[in-house]
Amino acid sequence: MKKLWVVACSILLIASLVALCPQPTVLAQSAATPNAALVIGANQVAMTNAQLNPNENYQVIRAFVRTGVLSPNCLATLGETTYVANGTIIFCAPRQPVGLGRGVLVSVFYPQPPPSDLFLSITLFQEGAKSYASPVLCNVSGC
Repeated sequence: MKKLWVVACSILLIASLVALCPQPTVLAQSAATPNAALVIGANQVAMTNAQLNPNENYQVIRAFVRTGVLSPNCLATLGETTYVANGTIIFCAPRQPVGLGRGVLVSVFYPQPPPSDLFLSITLFQEGAKSYASPVLCNVSGC
């Protein structure tokens, strides 16, 4: 009987401590730290029909963005666009094309050619990037 009383008191004491000690509230909607994008180093890059490769039936964007580094750690996500097509695929990879410097090649594969007024915004990150230059069609050696 004495053991049961000690166990019950211990449980009551622990429950009281948990209930009375304030816990910080953590919610998915908590405000992000100021300038979080600056810490991450990601950037918005806008592309148009100018980056569609004529050698690939104008349905593949091959955009080179000079960043000054060749890190293989890059991320690209689709953003705002004037053309949505199921099956669109995006990837990025480090490249140093002839005459364009070091940076990242962004490839976007559309299932069919987009319209002539294409606009596509992506969020791009490459580890160690010093800056993000405007995208250019990458159809030279090294792409």
